[in-house]
Amino acid sequence: MPRCFIFKPDGIGDFFLASGVVRLMAREFGEENLTIAVLPLLEPVVRGQFPKAEIVILPIRKQRVILNVFVANCLRCFPAWLQLLRTRVDTAISLRHMRDYLQSFLFYSVWAGRRLMASNLLLGNGRRVRRWTEQSMNAIFSTEIADYPEARPGIPSELEAHRLLVSAVLGRNVDPSEIWPELKAVNPSRIDSLYSPYFVCAPYSSDIWKNFPEHRWIELFVLLNTQERGSRLRNLVLTGSSDQRQSLEAFGAMIRKALPETRIKTTVLIPEDLQGFIDLLAGADCVFTVDTAAAHGATALDCRTLILFSGLHQGMFAPWTKSNRQHWILPKESSSNMQWHEAHATSEIMECLENILSAP
Repeated sequence: MPRCFIFKPDGIGDFFLASGVVRLMAREFGEENLTIAVLPLLEPVVRGQFPKAEIVILPIRKQRVILNVFVANCLRCFPAWLQLLRTRVDTAISLRHMRDYLQSFLFYSVWAGRRLMASNLLLGNGRRVRRWTEQSMNAIFSTEIADYPEARPGIPSELEAHRLLVSAVLGRNVDPSEIWPELKAVNPSRIDSLYSPYFVCAPYSSDIWKNFPEHRWIELFVLLNTQERGSRLRNLVLTGSSDQRQSLEAFGAMIRKALPETRIKTTVLIPEDLQGFIDLLAGADCVFTVDTAAAHGATALDCRTLILFSGLHQGMFAPWTKSNRQHWILPKESSSNMQWHEAHATSEIMECLENILSAP
C-alpha cells in the first residue's frame, strides 16, 4: 500500500485546522500508512485522533536557553532526524507554510517519491540566502510547489492552501467540505460525570492583544444568569494552558464575587493533555473564547461556540465555522485610540449568544 508522510510541526490551533486534511489522507492511504511529524505537545492529539498512524516527534522550541536556538534545536531533533531518514513513503506533504532552515531540512530527510508543499511564507522577509536555499532544495528534490492562496469567503487561506495540496496529491479537485477540520472526543465521560451540564470559558490567548477583558466576560455571565437560557449555566469551567492557571484562578474569584455561588459553580480545570482538552470542549453545552486553540478546537467539534475575534491574522486562520452553532464576532472599524473589544456592545454579544444557544 502507498504510504504518506505529513509534516506539521506547528501550533495547537494550526493542527486543529489541519485535522480534516489528515483525516482525508487517512481515508485515502489508510491510517496505518500515515507518518505524521508534530511537536511534542500535539502527540496526545495525534494518538487520540489517529491511533494507527506512526508519529515522529520533533522537539523544536522557540526560546533560547543556553545555546543558539538553531543549534539547540538541531541537537534536540537528532534522534527524530534518524527516524525520518529511515522513513520511506510514496508522498510527502508539508502542511507547515512558514518553514525555517531546520524544518525544511527535516522535511527533505524523508525518502519520498513525490514531495508537495505550499510556497514558504517566510521568503517574503527580504533575505536572499533564504530564498536561494529554498529554491535550491526545491530543485534538487523536484518539489511540487503550490502558490500560497488568498482567502476565500468563509475559507481562510490556510485551509485553502491545504485544499490545493491534497487536490494535487489525489489528482482531483478536492471540495472544501472534504478537508474541513474535524475532531472527535475520545474519553469525555469522566468530565461529564463531574460537571455535566457545563459551559466552558477559555478567556486567554498566547497573545494578550487578542484577550477580551475579564470584567466584560463577567457582564455577559451576569446578564446570561438573569435570562431563561441562563438556567443552563450551572457549572462554568475555566480552562487554558498550565501557565495561565494563576490568571484563571483570579478570574474565577472575580466571577464568584459577581455571581451567587449557590447558582453557579465556577471551576478551573486544565486537562492533563490536549486530547483531554478536546474531550472537555466536546462535552460543553457552550464554549466562550477568544481567537485561540479553544476556538478552533470547539469549532472542529461543532460545539456551540462564541468567539470574540480581535481580527489578528483575519483571513489566514479565521473566521470559519462548521455550522450555525458557531459565531465569530468580527472586529469593527473604529478610531485608532479604541481597543478592538470596545466597539462591541454587550447587548450585541448577548444577541449572538442567544442565537447560538437556540441553534439545533
